Amino acid sequence: MDDLEDLRRRGVRALAAIGWLCTAIALGRALAGGGYLPALLAVALSVLPTLFAISGRCDAQVRLVLGLTIPLYPALFLAQWSGSDWILDQHMVFFAVIATLAMLADWRPILVAAAVTAVHHLATNFLAPTLVFPDGPDFTRVVMHAVIVVVESGALMFLSSQLETQVVRQASARSTAEEFAQASAREREQVAAEQKAVIDALEARLAALAQGDLAMRIEQAFPAAYEPLRMTLNAATSDLSRLVRSVSDSALQITNGSAEIRNASDDLSRRTEQQASAVEHSGSATHKLTQEIESTASRAGEVNVSISTAQADAYNGGQVVERAIDAMNAIEQSAGEISQIITLIDGIAFQTNLLALNAGVEAARAGDAGKGFAVVANEVRALAQRTADAAQTIKSLISVSSEQVSQGVALVGETGTVLRTIVEQITGIGSAIGDIASAAEAQARDLHSVGRSFGDLDRVTQQNAAMVEESNAAAHSLAREAESLKALVARFRTEAANAGFTLRHAA
Repeated sequence: MDDLEDLRRRGVRALAAIGWLCTAIALGRALAGGGYLPALLAVALSVLPTLFAISGRCDAQVRLVLGLTIPLYPALFLAQWSGSDWILDQHMVFFAVIATLAMLADWRPILVAAAVTAVHHLATNFLAPTLVFPDGPDFTRVVMHAVIVVVESGALMFLSSQLETQVVRQASARSTAEEFAQASAREREQVAAEQKAVIDALEARLAALAQGDLAMRIEQAFPAAYEPLRMTLNAATSDLSRLVRSVSDSALQITNGSAEIRNASDDLSRRTEQQASAVEHSGSATHKLTQEIESTASRAGEVNVSISTAQADAYNGGQVVERAIDAMNAIEQSAGEISQIITLIDGIAFQTNLLALNAGVEAARAGDAGKGFAVVANEVRALAQRTADAAQTIKSLISVSSEQVSQGVALVGETGTVLRTIVEQITGIGSAIGDIASAAEAQARDLHSVGRSFGDLDRVTQQNAAMVEESNAAAHSLAREAESLKALVARFRTEAANAGFTLRHAA
């Protein structure tokens, strides 16, 4: 309710100020010839609201008095502006001053002001109409103004009622919030006390933990909200104690294991160096063998080229022999044809000789007349005889030549057979040497692969040797770290051995 009263006090002060503003307007109008009586009445009306504002009163009586007083200012303005063109405009002041009463957050002063306005208009409309309307009484206008006042007053009364309710609710909410804040403060104090107790217990436990005491526990129960924290801390401390004991045991095992790893690494390093030396020697031997096989393959390739050339030459010789055989056969065939021609010539010579003989017989019968023809016949017979003799000689020569050609054909055939045999043998030798060269090249490639494998094996062996050295250094470092770890965990005091763990220290 303090908020509502404070709002209403401010409303009273504001309405008092509005009253003095209206008084100033009335005084100004009086100086302009509007009459001093309304101005003096305005001064009198402003005194009471001023006293209320100074005393700080805002009770219901004060609010009702203000609701009665505020509408009188525009009534005084109507009296001052009577007969002027502004008299109708002064009616708007009624609506304005009624609206200012909403600052009191009370619907009753608004109702009083609306009633005062209605009574004023009705009374002046019948008793002094010139104070209301310049044209005389007009009840219709009065009713219209009344309706407007009712609508405005109704709206203002609703807003004032809502404002009052809202202020009351806000005040109630603020009161509830203050009560809640006080309860929260008490709860915070209680929580702070519980937190202090919990923090003190945790501080003592953490101090002991900082000294390496893992056996200490918080036995006193915490408040319900913090009890899980105590149980969790105790459980974590127990786990940490077991962890430290496990770390101590593991440190001992790491020390022993690192010593074994160190010895094994030393032995492995020596064996790796020996293996690296053996691999390097094998790689060198393989490289040398690869070079020799490459040389052999190169020579075999050269021989294969030579054999290929000889094979080509032998093949060409065979082709020549084949052509010679064909030529001999052609010669032998030509000789046979010549022999047939000679036989034909021999037959012709025999027929010619026979005809010459017959011609000589006929010439002898003719006597002296046939002597010349007889001489010709003798010459023809002699020519035919010589032709037959020559043909016989040629036939003999051709027979001898045919025999020699046949022998040449046989010899050339044998030569071709021998050449074909040589070509076949050279071809076989070339294939064998080609296979040898291919095999040598394949062996060289394989040996190259083996050499690369030996090189890779050598690099891997060298890397393994380096890794063995690193492993050896890591084993030594691990041993030193294990000793340091044992020294670190030695400062902790863990739980009793009834949990199944003991804190051991390596020799």
